[in-house]
Amino acid sequence: MPKKLTNQDIMLKYIENAPKISEQTKKTYSNIANNLPFNILTSQQTIIKKLNQLYENPNTKALNLNMIILARRDNNEPTEKLISFRNGLRDQIVSIRKKKMSEIKDELPSYDEIMKKLKEQKGLPYLVNYLFITYGLRNKDINLKNVTHDAYIHEIDEPVENYIILKRGKVLLYINDYKTAKTFDIKSFVIKDKKFIKELKDLKLNDNDYLISKKNGDKLKTTSFNERVVNLSIDKLGETKLFKIVIGHLLNKKDFNEIEKLTKSRGTSIGTILKSYNIYNNDSNETKELEKLSTD
Repeated sequence: MPKKLTNQDIMLKYIENAPKISEQTKKTYSNIANNLPFNILTSQQTIIKKLNQLYENPNTKALNLNMIILARRDNNEPTEKLISFRNGLRDQIVSIRKKKMSEIKDELPSYDEIMKKLKEQKGLPYLVNYLFITYGLRNKDINLKNVTHDAYIHEIDEPVENYIILKRGKVLLYINDYKTAKTFDIKSFVIKDKKFIKELKDLKLNDNDYLISKKNGDKLKTTSFNERVVNLSIDKLGETKLFKIVIGHLLNKKDFNEIEKLTKSRGTSIGTILKSYNIYNNDSNETKELEKLSTD
C-alpha cells in the first residue's frame, strides 16, 4: 500500500512543477500547508467544514483555499466545490474591506496636513515622503542605488537594482525591482523639484551608495529596510496609508487624470485602487467615475 502523501510532500511537488511563482509565495504556501490540521487531498466537503471551524476571517479562508486548489489541481483532484465556496466568500471580503476603509478614513490626517509636514522636512525624510506622495511609490521602489551617470544603467543587460542619478537641474530614477515589475516593466522618472535636488545633493552620496543603507553602506535586508522607511514616513504612516490619503484627496477634487497618472507611476491598476486604496464608500459618485476609467 503506497504511503499517504503529507501536506509537505504535496506542496513540494506543486512548487517543483510551478517554477514561476516567487520565493515568497513558495514560502507562504509551504507554511500554510505545514500548519493545516487536515490533508489537502481529503474530500472537498471536509476541507470546507474544517476551514469554517478553524477561521472566522473570510480573507484567511480564501488564502488557504487558493493554495489548496492549486495543489489539488496539480494532483488531479476535484476542486469545483472549493472554487464555489471561495467565490461565495467574496461578498464577505468586500464588506469587511469597506468597513476597514471607512475606519481608516476617520483615523488618517488630511492631505493638507501631510503636505504641510512634507514642506517642513529636510534630508532623507523629505526625499522618501516626496517620492511616496508625488509618485505613489512603494517601499521596494525607493531602495535606490546612487550612480553618477545613466549610461552605466544602459550598459547592464538585466538591471536588478533601482537607481537614482543626480544631474544638473534634475534627478533621474530608474526602477527595475518593484512589486509589479513583471506586469509594468521598467519605471523611469525625471524629477525637477528644486528642494528634492538640493536635499539629495546635501546627502553627498558616493557612486554606488544606497540612499538608505546599513551603517557600513551595505544594502539592507527587506525587513530592516521596510522598518527604516516606515520610521522615515510622515507620522510613521507608511507608504500605503500615505497613498490612500493622496487618492482620497484626488477623488475629492475629481482629478481622475492625476489618479490615472499615479496608477502608472505606482505600477498598479484602477481596479486595484478601487479595491485597496479607495477610502470612500464604493457607491460614491467619485468611485463611479473611477470605475469608468477602468472600463475605458
